[in-house]
Amino acid sequence: MTSEARQSGNGRAALAREYEAIHNRLFLLQVLVLAILLVLYQFSGASMALANGLANRFGDGLWFATNAAYTAVSVFGFAACMFPFSYYSGYVLEHHYGLSRETFGDWFADFAKSLLIDLVLATILFSAVYALLRWMPVYWWVAAAVFYILFGVLVSTLFPVVIMPLFHKFEPLEEGELTESVRRMMAEEGIRVLGVFKWGLAEKTATANAAFVGLGRTKRIVLGDTLLSGYSREEILAILAHEVGHYRHHDTARLVVVSSVFAVFGFFMAHLCLGLLVDFYQWGRIDHIGTAPAFIFSLFVFSLASMPFANMYSRHREFAADAYAVARTGSPEPLVSALEKLADQNLTNKEPAEWVEFLLHSHPSIAKRIRRVRGG
Repeated sequence: MTSEARQSGNGRAALAREYEAIHNRLFLLQVLVLAILLVLYQFSGASMALANGLANRFGDGLWFATNAAYTAVSVFGFAACMFPFSYYSGYVLEHHYGLSRETFGDWFADFAKSLLIDLVLATILFSAVYALLRWMPVYWWVAAAVFYILFGVLVSTLFPVVIMPLFHKFEPLEEGELTESVRRMMAEEGIRVLGVFKWGLAEKTATANAAFVGLGRTKRIVLGDTLLSGYSREEILAILAHEVGHYRHHDTARLVVVSSVFAVFGFFMAHLCLGLLVDFYQWGRIDHIGTAPAFIFSLFVFSLASMPFANMYSRHREFAADAYAVARTGSPEPLVSALEKLADQNLTNKEPAEWVEFLLHSHPSIAKRIRRVRGG
């Protein structure tokens, strides 16, 4: 495809469809490879051998050290196996389609930081879950679901002040007409935020974004510098009005409730599957960390099965937030213009296949959102 076609509207739309198709195929391939890796890790005996070796080294009195060490080795092992996918989707494709501005060194540094964060989170989660399996093997799934929910809330609260600054620069938005308009909107809506921050995206990506992040006292508005440089004040305010719609509709609380329901069912299914597998294959105690691949596989299958329904609810909430934005700004056109620009800049397929949207998308297609806000 020529550079002229790449820049034209039709060319960008074709590229967006191509880009999405590649990512969808990659997603399906990753799901298959991860499932195979989990099965091989469990049934080859490698997981049990690692767990038993660590248990012999640390002793039964330090079972928590065994579990933590097992988690660390497993996280790094799976990351190594899945690295080709991470590299291709996160670096090669993003550069091929002109969305990334990172050097390989910068990309790999971010990959390493993400891996360390995953390691910390996985160690905390698996330490807690397998401690609960040891202490209350019958009803551990109830306590595990509660811990998972509370831990998720904590991570969301700390995300803008601990995790996001590891990857991007943030600074208070300069005083001016936009900043004053944002503050006025927040005051009129009764929303208290820590501040409005410029999100340094441009040095790493050509894509644009804006969001409310954090919970409670860490709640703030972040506006990507790629958004600030290419969108009108009305378009930015329309995007923020959409986010205000989520706030006014209590969508964070709704999401916590829905996630809690899925978490309880997910851990219950994992409880049933893990118990059956441990008994059938005589793996010993249910709290043996060597059974972790079977536990993860159970949650993995449940998450795939429940994802379309979670996405369906999420798309419903996105439509409601769009409607609020139109009511707040008094016209659909600023939001429509912003959505059109975002789709073009972020290389988003405006009209994905219905089955793809149903299965994989947490947001409605851009085309549907535009038709809905215009009353179509």
